Amino acid sequence: MGTVEFLYLDQEAVLAADVLDMRRAMIVVGEAQARFAKGEVREPHKIVLRNAETAESEEQGRFNGLAASIGTPAPTAIGAKWIASFPANRPLGRPRASGLIILNCPQTGVPVAVMEAGLISAMRTGAMTGLGVRYLAPKKVRKIGIVGAGLQSRAQILALFTELPDVEEIALFGRQISMAEAVVDDCRRRWAAPVRAVRTIEEALRDADVALTVTTSQKPMIRAQHVKPGALTIQLAGHECEFGVIQQSKKIVVDDWETVKQRGIMTPAIMHRQGLLRDEDVHANLGELILGTKTGRESDERIHYCHMGMAVNDVALAWAVYKDARARNLGIRLPLWKEPLWV
Repeated sequence: MGTVEFLYLDQEAVLAADVLDMRRAMIVVGEAQARFAKGEVREPHKIVLRNAETAESEEQGRFNGLAASIGTPAPTAIGAKWIASFPANRPLGRPRASGLIILNCPQTGVPVAVMEAGLISAMRTGAMTGLGVRYLAPKKVRKIGIVGAGLQSRAQILALFTELPDVEEIALFGRQISMAEAVVDDCRRRWAAPVRAVRTIEEALRDADVALTVTTSQKPMIRAQHVKPGALTIQLAGHECEFGVIQQSKKIVVDDWETVKQRGIMTPAIMHRQGLLRDEDVHANLGELILGTKTGRESDERIHYCHMGMAVNDVALAWAVYKDARARNLGIRLPLWKEPLWV
């Protein structure tokens, strides 16, 4: 068999492979979601490693393991992500999330690439928001309100501004106004996005056509009274909105309802566990909207959209970055072995 090598892509190489191209990310992730909806993806349940079996313990740190195989009967892309989330890193000047993605040859199983996962994870999450907005946002979006000012908020703003380039205002609230202002400065400089920092959640969400939470909170931050008629609410993580936000929504859309239930920490999953939400109350998975088998927005209705994070999106986007990196001769080739010890 001889020497086997894989391509190592650090964050600089991932950036050079255009990971921040949100339009590409939305195309790639949209195709992945459509294939998932058609049953062309194998994705086992997410592994969650934390100190205790409670959502609150995640403040002390957690590890997620996600894997997917895309294509049937012969896979065309296989990979896995191992990513840590440690909120206490941020005050130390380090990213909350850090991780690696491994891609494997579908024919031999041999690793072909190992790459930094943080930016790919952020961009695939942003792309899911952008795609949700495409199908679920009101026809006219003047204001977007965002709660949460971490790394992920940048990817969310990029996705929202990519999909809604005519939006007039993006109001951003962060627990520390200095962090919100840093995000604002970055997004204005990079993309000329119309972002401004605000000092309260109420100010961020007042009269918002799209209201979004980008936090690690396990306590509701969006209240039913914050959401005006016809608005779209979006959540990405835990118990970020009170039950009333869900109960007053005409449609509930998710990335994958089974994934949301299995993870168990998002508001709709908590409601389901308590018998307050039935499976049939969930209108659609996003892939069904993309395929046109379920309807998106139909009227001036409140809609709630939540996406928990799916391995198929990580793997699809990572393969796109990997192909770009190979074409541009980026990264470092490292040996897995020169000669295998045993065959």
